[in-house]
Amino acid sequence: MLDLRDRFVVPPSPAAELRAFTHGLMPQTVPDLMAGFCEDWAERGVDAWNRVPDRWELGRETGWWALPEDLADAYVAPMLGAPAGTCVLQPNVHATVQMLLSCDAPFEGRTEVVMTEGEFPSVRHSVQRWAGLRELRPIDVPARPDGSVDLGAVADAITDRTAWVIVSHVGFSTGEVIPDDDLRRLAEAAHARGALFAVDGYHATASLVQDVEAIGADVYFGGLLKEACGSSGNAYLYVRPGLDLRPRLAGWFADADPFGFAPAPADHPDVRRRFLGGTTAVASMYHAVEGLRVLLDVGIAAVRADSLAKGARGIERADALGLPLRSPREDARRGAMVVLEVDDADRMVRWLKTRDVYVDARRGRLLRFSPFVWNPLADVDRLFDAVEEALATGAHRALAAADAGGPVT
Repeated sequence: MLDLRDRFVVPPSPAAELRAFTHGLMPQTVPDLMAGFCEDWAERGVDAWNRVPDRWELGRETGWWALPEDLADAYVAPMLGAPAGTCVLQPNVHATVQMLLSCDAPFEGRTEVVMTEGEFPSVRHSVQRWAGLRELRPIDVPARPDGSVDLGAVADAITDRTAWVIVSHVGFSTGEVIPDDDLRRLAEAAHARGALFAVDGYHATASLVQDVEAIGADVYFGGLLKEACGSSGNAYLYVRPGLDLRPRLAGWFADADPFGFAPAPADHPDVRRRFLGGTTAVASMYHAVEGLRVLLDVGIAAVRADSLAKGARGIERADALGLPLRSPREDARRGAMVVLEVDDADRMVRWLKTRDVYVDARRGRLLRFSPFVWNPLADVDRLFDAVEEALATGAHRALAAADAGGPVT
């Protein structure tokens, strides 16, 4: 198993931070990178847009203007198994999905967007809102009774009216992985009907081996906030080579001649650059790939094996306590996150914090945890020792129902 505690800023012992699926820990290199941003801004001012020192081991100088492409080529593309020139950093997945839905070509003669009912709001709500802006009909595919994705139903929902098929590589509420072969079959089903296939890879990013070409994705998007430990403001998009997408929501950074200041916009010849908006937020990109660099260094396959082994220990302990598992049990279908059904899960999570154990809850009945590269196995055992104590004593139920600590668990 991996022990990369020395590469991240971990909370003081004995705290056990088991929420990598919500926000990764800060890599040790980030403070120096942020100081580097301040130095570049102070010393170069406007000229930093043209040239700054190579702080990311790119092998050459870059500039703020080129960072969304240069960092994506150097780190995101290798993570995705994608060729250079196909990936670009984005501010968040919401902005990316909005851009995709603003492209006219996929909707020429087509009105439907097929998605599962388990898609994250960045996708699901965006599709629903666009239904009022263009002739667009969301097609929801219900989950199976156990919450898993019904892949056959997704394929059956694709018609000659389908513009996009959108699925999550790993479900955000279940931790369910759709295997590559199944994703490939969905891509083939979409393409057979003339539709485009999009994959939300947020919960696969840096915790699951990804191969966008093998699965046949037309676009693949995700974020570096979670296991990739890039913090907020850092998402990414892959666009299949040869796919000519022209988002109407493109900003002036995406223009073919941005400094020509022409009265009318013109699409940039580089498709990925068309997905840039207004002036890029620079500071967030300084820490975007620091966690990813650590994980690529040891290999995503090793990260995946480590995650599965530590998750399996948690499942073994949960079974011993009789806690129902809501994630897939099989390794091939389980992501980094493990989801259990626990009565009064919100109170349980708050009580666990009093024991310096940090997990989260959803819908008052689901407890989620994700042992990652900075967690020794002892952290998993500490979690379940504390859960066992709470279940035996009912101590968590004595907590008040209201929590003034804020909405994030």
